[in-house]
Amino acid sequence: MTGRWLSAGAVLALTFTGLTACQGRTIERELPAAEPFIALERDFQDFESWTRVDLSVRPAVSEAHTAGVAHEYVNQLPQAGSKSFPVGTMLVKTVEHDPKAPTADGKPAKKGPDIFAMVKRGGGYNPSGSKGWEWVELRRRDDDSLGIVWRGVNPPSGEGYGGDPLGACNSCHEKATQNDYVHAKALTLSQL
Repeated sequence: MTGRWLSAGAVLALTFTGLTACQGRTIERELPAAEPFIALERDFQDFESWTRVDLSVRPAVSEAHTAGVAHEYVNQLPQAGSKSFPVGTMLVKTVEHDPKAPTADGKPAKKGPDIFAMVKRGGGYNPSGSKGWEWVELRRRDDDSLGIVWRGVNPPSGEGYGGDPLGACNSCHEKATQNDYVHAKALTLSQL
């Protein structure tokens, strides 16, 4: 067949022959590893309709974790007995501020809550920190949609978590390694 092209009929005949030859046998192939999950702005838009998590009992880890009334939402819970949260898990925490309370830096209080997320991205992301997790700060726009302010393995230079200039997501969440880096007691894997 050197230098010749097969007709469409010949290709179809070879395909049919190959398929019929496989009848009665199981062909196994290795499936590729799960793809990483990259959350987009659209994925966060309805977070307040997700499962709301009780944060009434939560560790006082830093200024960001204690200032204001906090609520957390999760888009999916892991299966019972899981040792980790599945790739695609998104946790969104809001922290409402008292508009009359002074801020740590003396600046006027922000309008609206701080909104932060942790996303189980998987795929080897954040290997030297909270393995698999990405951190995101969100902000409401004038049209009430959510926009991503920053995302990554830690806040970018000049940013902090909840106004805490030393806020580093990985260093805080590494204290919850045994629970796949999630602090919320209501999301303790062994109790779900």
